[in-house]
Amino acid sequence: MQFEIDNIYHIYNQGNTKQKIFHSDENYLYFLKLYRKFVLPHSDLLAYCLMPNHFHFLVNTNSQSTKIRKVGSLNLSELSNGIRMLLSSYSLAINKQEKSTGSQFR
Repeated sequence: MQFEIDNIYHIYNQGNTKQKIFHSDENYLYFLKLYRKFVLPHSDLLAYCLMPNHFHFLVNTNSQSTKIRKVGSLNLSELSNGIRMLLSSYSLAINKQEKSTGSQFR
């Protein structure tokens, strides 16, 4: 997705096949920790809601959000790359915790 500076975006995703993505209180906290690491430096958080099988973030983009970063053969905005890192890092951790494989998110 292409982001524009100083716009508000609703970022959301759901568990693959509507499955739970948060299995414990610690999972919620870990997800927010990853959000702070990968996404927060590239946007301003206005609101969020974490539910057992999905999440919502309302963010306002800033000048950092739209900077382009080369990731392999892709050119991604810093915000897109941050979201990618959040979801992939969390999926790896949950797959390890639940002794599963594959995508956690739709």
